[in-house]
Amino acid sequence: MSRVAHGDLLLYNPLSEAQIDEAIGLLDLKQGARVLDIACGTAEVLRRIAARWEVEAIGYDSDAAQIEQARAPGLELLVADEPPSGPFDLAVCIASSHALGGFPEALGRLRDLVSPGGQVLLGEGYWRREPSPEYLDALGGATADELSDYGGLFAAAEAAGLAPLWSCVSTETDWDRYEWTQVLNAERHGGQELLERAAAARRRLTMPGGRDTLGFALALLRRS
Repeated sequence: MSRVAHGDLLLYNPLSEAQIDEAIGLLDLKQGARVLDIACGTAEVLRRIAARWEVEAIGYDSDAAQIEQARAPGLELLVADEPPSGPFDLAVCIASSHALGGFPEALGRLRDLVSPGGQVLLGEGYWRREPSPEYLDALGGATADELSDYGGLFAAAEAAGLAPLWSCVSTETDWDRYEWTQVLNAERHGGQELLERAAAARRRLTMPGGRDTLGFALALLRRS
């Protein structure tokens, strides 16, 4: 369902390509550095990192179809549920903390995946305002403690031994493009589950405060 709903979106998250490219340009990677992309999907971010830096690029995902679609020269892509052995110089985890146990547990695992002084490029959701019970229900039965607010996100990173170096957040324009593209694709392809997914997203986006509840931050972190 996720592949169908995202359709031709290059990024499976509400960030712009410009934000991703800016973050990649701010990385500090030596030639031959080991880079891991966790739950990489179509490996779009990993491909951009490999094009900018001369690195050993490794990605993994549990979705074999996405890995097959993403295969490209210079990328080592694995079908797996768990990350390969580290340490790495950079670990990328964008909208994929669920693959490492969810927030905030994923932060400690990310720290352990990189060498001392290594970097983490993290894309994670946060609450812009306290979510209502109706919003959480439309989000698929989520709970408020699954995420933190913006300050809490960075406090959790520091508590896990990851020092924040830089960050940006998704704009409302990027959120609208991301969310409504998925609604459109789900409606056009049909099927009961996809239609229910589209209906829940519409309800969440159009309820009072719906567009002001969930945020998404991209952060560059360094292992202390």
